[in-house]
Amino acid sequence: MSPGAREPDDLGTLRLRRSQQTPLPPTVRASLHPSLNTRATQVPYRVRVTFRRTLWITLLLTSVAGAAPYAQQTSFGVSSPLIQAAQAQTSVPGSWEPLPGPSGGRLESRVVEVAPFNELVPSWNVTGPVDSPLTVEVRVRRPDGRWTPYFGFGTWRAAGTRTSLPVTRTADGAVNTDTLTLPSRSTAFQYRVTPGPGLQVRLLSFSTSDTALRLRDQGRAGQASAWNRVLAVPGLSQMIYPGGGEVWCSPTSVSMILGFWNRPVRVPDAARATFDPRYGGFGNWPFNTAYAGTQGVQAFVTHLGSLRDAEAYIRQGLPLAVSVRFKAGELPGAPLSWSNGHLMVLTGFDARGNPVVNDPAARSDAGVKRTYPRAVFERLWLNHAGGMAYVMAPQP
Repeated sequence: MSPGAREPDDLGTLRLRRSQQTPLPPTVRASLHPSLNTRATQVPYRVRVTFRRTLWITLLLTSVAGAAPYAQQTSFGVSSPLIQAAQAQTSVPGSWEPLPGPSGGRLESRVVEVAPFNELVPSWNVTGPVDSPLTVEVRVRRPDGRWTPYFGFGTWRAAGTRTSLPVTRTADGAVNTDTLTLPSRSTAFQYRVTPGPGLQVRLLSFSTSDTALRLRDQGRAGQASAWNRVLAVPGLSQMIYPGGGEVWCSPTSVSMILGFWNRPVRVPDAARATFDPRYGGFGNWPFNTAYAGTQGVQAFVTHLGSLRDAEAYIRQGLPLAVSVRFKAGELPGAPLSWSNGHLMVLTGFDARGNPVVNDPAARSDAGVKRTYPRAVFERLWLNHAGGMAYVMAPQP
């Protein structure tokens, strides 16, 4: 449900007063059985009210069931069975298909049809020479059917110089570091990827989302089967590293999840491998998952609609790196008093469904484990990053 929209009453207690009844549309009335399309005086009042109530509830449920998803994940490569099992239990449709074959030194996609979106974040996993470059470009279909020019996401290398592009706003949209933002909805995109010498592309994945729907599932009931379970993710603090650690929340979170998968890395090495000089920081989302992909895991950026979706990953044994923003006093028990954007690792849920996290802003490794109020945490996560998460699992 979009922000500001009024939630309907619980359907089990819906009440219709005579003065609130809305006449059935002519097209609906025409489709009714003739015995129900008679003069009102021939049908008892209680029957008419009950029928109308049932019909409108049915139409409402049909509309909700057929509504476009908030986000969608479209991936090319071989999927991790754990990831695919988790995706199947969320509100975010996930699809997998083989990578396109190279042509002229590039991988170019067919037209990829998806649900309406106005934001897109790409991800990639490659292996090969660490100094070999990779570029990813995307174009989208305009509402009138014409195609935009290709948008670039910079040049990535596993080691050496890697950088996003300057933000250039056009009538067709703009890439802000790692996110393509459009002025209107699109329902199709194409990509072209240019790997440098010796690089092998293992995964390409695209998270598309409609920002108007990002709060629609906020507060959705959780899955109790995922509660009272906390994954044994090693705790790492970013704050123990002087001269930069205070801004290393993203690479520290990546390091924790890699450690969970028995691929431990030093936090300073992860920071060095994710730095984006154009952005001026370490929080370029695809650069972080691309680095994780060089360490033997499958990794990509996704968007989820609620903590219920996140529970599906925890049930499969998959911790997630998530991003929140909060003002002073908004996140009880946080080691930071406020943040404009802070990543941490969701490791599970307590017995009441509250998220348990490893928050790297703690002053020591021993202090990173925190439990935050479910409703507060979900709101801060969805409002700030639209439910963004890093997903990582062993390579299939």
